[in-house]
Amino acid sequence: MEENPDNGTSLHFGELREITLLIPGEHFFCEDIPLPDGTEDQDLESLATLALEDESFSPYPVEQLAWGFFGSVEFGHMIIFATPFTKLRSLGWQNLEHFRRVFPSFVSLLGVKFEQPTIRFLLAEETLTAASFKEGCTAPVNIFSLPTNNEDPESIQDVRAKLLSLLDLEKFELEPDILVLDEFARTKDGFFKFEHTWLEGKDASLELEQDVMLEADELWKVDLRPPLFKGTEQKRRRLSRIKWNAMISWTLGMAAILLMLAGVNYLRVVSSSKALVSKQMFAEVPKVREDQKLLEKLRQNKLGGIDVFGALGRLGAHRRIGADGPDLWFSEAHFESRNEVKLEGQGKNVEAINNFIEELELNNVAFINKNRSGDEIREIESDGGKTTFKIEFKLMEEKQIEASDEAASNEEVQKEG
Repeated sequence: MEENPDNGTSLHFGELREITLLIPGEHFFCEDIPLPDGTEDQDLESLATLALEDESFSPYPVEQLAWGFFGSVEFGHMIIFATPFTKLRSLGWQNLEHFRRVFPSFVSLLGVKFEQPTIRFLLAEETLTAASFKEGCTAPVNIFSLPTNNEDPESIQDVRAKLLSLLDLEKFELEPDILVLDEFARTKDGFFKFEHTWLEGKDASLELEQDVMLEADELWKVDLRPPLFKGTEQKRRRLSRIKWNAMISWTLGMAAILLMLAGVNYLRVVSSSKALVSKQMFAEVPKVREDQKLLEKLRQNKLGGIDVFGALGRLGAHRRIGADGPDLWFSEAHFESRNEVKLEGQGKNVEAINNFIEELELNNVAFINKNRSGDEIREIESDGGKTTFKIEFKLMEEKQIEASDEAASNEEVQKEG
């Protein structure tokens, strides 16, 4: 699961930026409110704010609440959930503005559509949530959550029974199993993917595939931080993406200009008279010889020594980079020899690290070393909100890569012939 610590006070600021925090649902009071006729999507936030400002709805001023909402204009209702910041701080959750996102633990229940009125149970960590949905409506009518002891199966069933007593079983069809949240992460195409499994999975009527895809921009409504902060943060992240794309475009543009200038310079030399070229070449002979000596010395040093920056540059070029930056980064590299590299670092998740390894081997850049038993020498661990790796690579020489590419090209030509 993407990192979801109890609090972020002991973590570095940069690490918090990579974490999506889930707050257990039992700490929220949830209320369904009707929407006036003619309500549009852009009106939902202001209506939610007005509801929270009503003393009969909440005893706390709205600025003292961590809150969010999710509504359906089509069905004319909206669910609001809130909890006091003081309560979160007393439980250890603070500095919420430093996290990537902050959601209630029942976030993956929002946006799901059912073909008939349904009650669904969701187990996230040690919180069991029950939600009831009208037919075709993605916003639940009711949300209730209670803590559980997952090590005791009877505890889950006892809590389930308590939650059922709060719902109208005559109006809603009860799903026969409990959905369990396994993994969640932001995808590169602007969505959050929530992966689930069934607690028992024995009922034949249940579909095995229970992944939920929710649009990242839409989930800002569910984020628990103040509206002013969320608006500013959205603009900041949008500008960061624009700057990143601009930097990529600038780099490509400069490469094209340099290539064009090189071509122009080459044509200028070719068009010069033979006499002038000969004269210039004669004058450059001493300098060329010195340059050749220097290049030969550099070549020998490079082939005989360890090119740390060049090697790391070649490895780093095969990291995937998304809107939030690279999927993984290096923390330590140890070179046993020019081609033997022990690499340590951290990734967003296990999939990002495996993709990185696959890219290196697919492009003949590096291959994972094996021990005497033939097993690959690599360690990937997810612990304490981090996914770390230790891998031993055999780095291929660039000449070997070029030769391999040329051989593949010749083979392709022979096939076409």
